[in-house]
Amino acid sequence: MTLLITTSEAARCLRILAEQAAPIVAADLASRLRIAGTRETQRRRVREIIKHLRENGSRIVATNREGYWLTEEDATWAEYNEGRSIDAKRILAETYERKRQLAERRQMPLFAPPILAAHEV
Repeated sequence: MTLLITTSEAARCLRILAEQAAPIVAADLASRLRIAGTRETQRRRVREIIKHLRENGSRIVATNREGYWLTEEDATWAEYNEGRSIDAKRILAETYERKRQLAERRQMPLFAPPILAAHEV
């Protein structure tokens, strides 16, 4: 369930990011935004705000290690989006493979022996 992002909340987040000389991790951003709740609730809310800001034209880059930051550099923004595109393709391929495996499994008899790879035979 996505909660409504207020203009004030989005503006505060953007201001915090603009003032940062270095990336800021979600936990610190949540603290500065005074988001209540568990650590995961705070991180989820930060992700929602960041998503909202990106959808409205803000160039916010993120990494798991460094956190979030604003960029004005076209190359950085393009590289970030290319990485997200590659991640999305990988996730789609993994999902397709899991569905294929599930379909195969459903067609197997209940007590069929496992199928061994060529090197296991």
